[in-house]
Amino acid sequence: MFETSKTVITNSQRGLFNKIKESPVLYFFFSLIMFFSVLMFSFLAFYLQVIDTPLDIKIEDVFFMVFFIFMIKSAVDMYNHFIQPGNLTYSLSTRVSQSKTVFEIFFSIFLMSIFIWFVFSTLFILFLMVFPINIYYPLEYLFFNIGVISAIFIGSSITINFFSEKRYRLIPTIILLGFFLISQKPTFVVLTMPLALLHLIWSIKNSLSSYQNIRRKTRIKEKTQIKIRSNIKATFFKEITILWRDKLFFSFIFTSAITGFGTGYLYLYGDELLIPVALRHIYSQFLPSLFIFVGVLIVVIYTSVFPSLALFLNEEKTMWIIRHTPIDNKTLIIGKTTTLFLCFITTIPFIAFISIFVGLENLIFVTWLLAISYIISACISIPLGVKYVGKKSDIMLLYSVTMVLFVILSPLAFIGSFILENVYYGEFFLSLLLFISIVILYLLLILSEKLLELRYPKPTY
Repeated sequence: MFETSKTVITNSQRGLFNKIKESPVLYFFFSLIMFFSVLMFSFLAFYLQVIDTPLDIKIEDVFFMVFFIFMIKSAVDMYNHFIQPGNLTYSLSTRVSQSKTVFEIFFSIFLMSIFIWFVFSTLFILFLMVFPINIYYPLEYLFFNIGVISAIFIGSSITINFFSEKRYRLIPTIILLGFFLISQKPTFVVLTMPLALLHLIWSIKNSLSSYQNIRRKTRIKEKTQIKIRSNIKATFFKEITILWRDKLFFSFIFTSAITGFGTGYLYLYGDELLIPVALRHIYSQFLPSLFIFVGVLIVVIYTSVFPSLALFLNEEKTMWIIRHTPIDNKTLIIGKTTTLFLCFITTIPFIAFISIFVGLENLIFVTWLLAISYIISACISIPLGVKYVGKKSDIMLLYSVTMVLFVILSPLAFIGSFILENVYYGEFFLSLLLFISIVILYLLLILSEKLLELRYPKPTY
């Protein structure tokens, strides 16, 4: 019993341990980041209780933030462990009930998510015990636990029904989430958890159609539809097709526009929302620039770091095929890297929306900061993606690159702002820094070529 659950958990555990053995320094760095992130959030909770600020963060807001985080995580896990892998073909072809196999996959996802929740919530409570505040909230903690369980139910059912031919099965989940949004009451989430469980059970019973539907391929019947391209163009179109098929370009554009609007709004009114009147004069000159920097960082992480890593990390089962094609490492890397140009174009809405608030006089600096941040993020992400090519995309690597990028871009943004405000012909020096970053990117592409050759050498005949 629960053989499939044991297999999924064992494979996940084995994969994690193998990655730790391959890159212990990276995982140690990531663990420290997660540890101090929980510490930072606990301090923020203490700060908001003892400092009177106009920013009103209620426990309901924290509840729904945790709820949606675990809902998204469970949806992604269900996709990774059920929809995506082909190694379930054998399990689903045996005499064992297919619903039972899918339930065991869900059960393994449930156990892993609950374990993560209890680890981080316990660590958060231990940190709060250091501060002189009241942490005795047993009813609230029970509500959070039930909210996390309900989120796992809903996230798993969303993935199962989204990849089915009959997407109208998502309607009950959409209605439930709509009521959550309207009510904004944790009590409603707790009371409707049985409904989420019933819908999940019904979704699992009809889950095989989703597994089959995602594997149906449209065949090309006429040879005239095939267009011969050069190696770099072929690699470019391959990656663009993947991004377009997964609707990532629309997501990039939407994120850029929303982030630009939010950054611009905080640029004008952020100090009034977040800082008490007594402290406002201290941070009034610092916060607007910080909001611009954070906005640029968010856009770059989503539209540059994420696709830069995915270009190589997603080649999980195809590298052995690529190694036996007449494509050298340099062509492969350059062909994939050119895809980032279209990703960069999707950041234009960020510049357009933020210019409404910051004015055209700051347009040069914002554009320069976005461009050089984009290039530097590619400088960091592409070599790491090549080093771990053939591995599944890992949030750990994305988070680590984000932290390194933050450390590098913070002084660079200050230097760029100082040059533009205090140096004659500052635009020339900013352009020079941009050119240097492009040269560094080219050198790192050459380094990536060598790394790929070491990891996956070309066969000799």
